[in-house]
Amino acid sequence: MAADAPPVTFALVQPSEPGNAGAAARSLTAFGFTQLALIAPRRLPDESDRALAVRWGRAVLDAAVVVAPARQRAFLARFDEIWGTTARTGRQRRIVPASDLVTEYLRRPPGSLLVLFGPERDGLSKAWLDRCHRLLRLPTPGGPLNLAHAVTVIAYEFRRQLAEAPAREAGAAAEQRRELLARTEALLRRIGYPTRSLRRHPPEAYLEPLRSGPLTRRQARWLLGLLARLEQRLPPPR
Repeated sequence: MAADAPPVTFALVQPSEPGNAGAAARSLTAFGFTQLALIAPRRLPDESDRALAVRWGRAVLDAAVVVAPARQRAFLARFDEIWGTTARTGRQRRIVPASDLVTEYLRRPPGSLLVLFGPERDGLSKAWLDRCHRLLRLPTPGGPLNLAHAVTVIAYEFRRQLAEAPAREAGAAAEQRRELLARTEALLRRIGYPTRSLRRHPPEAYLEPLRSGPLTRRQARWLLGLLARLEQRLPPPR
């Protein structure tokens, strides 16, 4: 798994076309994922199916976990969260667009996630959907996607949002950066900085990195928390 990839396992439930496993393995490899499971497959991939993985996806396909029916309950229990992909609708089910669900997941501390994809002909059954914590769908008004293509779209959505996350974090810190600068300047004035012995280190030497250096929202929160502790311990300003 790529260093920045979240702990996600993609599982094909009762696939009837082993070639889809090879094609899915190739896509997962391309987007930095390595965990593939085949749950109660009707036939295991052979050499011709492995050829669809090409050389880039062979390692993922060869390492795929094959889950027999008797082991399904124990396998599902290994994951913190289970998502099911479905085109089914109903008042009893809240189905979320894939992009929204990926965004929500990436904003939380990473937990082990299993994404289920149903059989080629009918998709996930009601029994399988009932085992899922969340349900997602892909907007395909022209009809359902091929199984391997659906895996590709979800893996791509994870990779797209992971690639955009640093830019979102940096941009989100702009308002905090202004607060950080103002409170740092106030603290410097409260401690009478610079002192006579430190004239060679003007306040700008410390403020400039805060003003223009790379800073994420998380880093800004940490620094603001540190400033709050310092403000509490210093005597009130005169």
